Amino acid sequence: MTSILIAGSGGYVGSFLVKHLSEKFEVIAATRSHQPFSDKAREIIYQDLAQPWRFKINPDIIIYSAAQHKFSRQPATTDAFLKSNIHALYNALNFAESCTPKLFIYLSTISVLGDIRERSVTEHSAINNPNFYGSTKFFGEKLVQTFSEKVTAITIRLPGIVGPNLPAGRPWLHTIAKQLQLGKDVEYYNPKSLFNNICDLWTINDFIIHLSAHPNWHSNNTVNLAASKPIQLFKVIDLMRERLKSSSSVTVRETDKTSFTIDTNIVENQYGYLPATTTEMTTRFIDDFVFDFNYR
Repeated sequence: MTSILIAGSGGYVGSFLVKHLSEKFEVIAATRSHQPFSDKAREIIYQDLAQPWRFKINPDIIIYSAAQHKFSRQPATTDAFLKSNIHALYNALNFAESCTPKLFIYLSTISVLGDIRERSVTEHSAINNPNFYGSTKFFGEKLVQTFSEKVTAITIRLPGIVGPNLPAGRPWLHTIAKQLQLGKDVEYYNPKSLFNNICDLWTINDFIIHLSAHPNWHSNNTVNLAASKPIQLFKVIDLMRERLKSSSSVTVRETDKTSFTIDTNIVENQYGYLPATTTEMTTRFIDDFVFDFNYR
């Protein structure tokens, strides 16, 4: 059976992957502390990822999902950003170089691009003044590239992530959903602009399963992973409002901000993977949101 090491398995994305990838693979979880998924992983390694990795395992796939960002449980200090987003990743790549997995998967973010000025974001879009989080994740992408001769890797750039038990405040759609649920007034802009700036945990999980079956498709590539089939933003808001049975008043604001979509041509055409549609992801997100609210 294929073995997968998930580094950063105590985080929001990592813990979900441990739970669900363990249904198909032997999962080894690297985490700083005890986690609820302890009965799912084949093995748990308690490790500060920023310290040298000395464990003796040879996983077939390594997933680096650890990240310091403003929603992390750890305070968002400069030191925390550098440790998690750069030093720990460097340790992971050194480890990968020594044990030669079939594939190293680095979960990055659209935030590496900073201020987006294009209508359609591709893997080659220009970078404009990213914040510190985006800058450290972009440096992480460059680190992955420096190991490219010895480590077969793919960098997955993700937009706002949604899924079950989503922490408060992330991403923008979660804030809108909360306002709709509470019957508060909602304001947004560019209602007729196309929208697909979302990726749910189920899609990340499915794409990793897809990659595991075709480890030779890619050679140190960067790929956007977002919802397919963008729809107009007002339809997203209307869908959320309808499924939440919300009485909120919705108002469109004037703005000079540019709305954009995320191009998924590479993941669809080069990797043969069709992500869930924007409508499907939005529906799953709201259904999870309602379930979480009812059973907390």
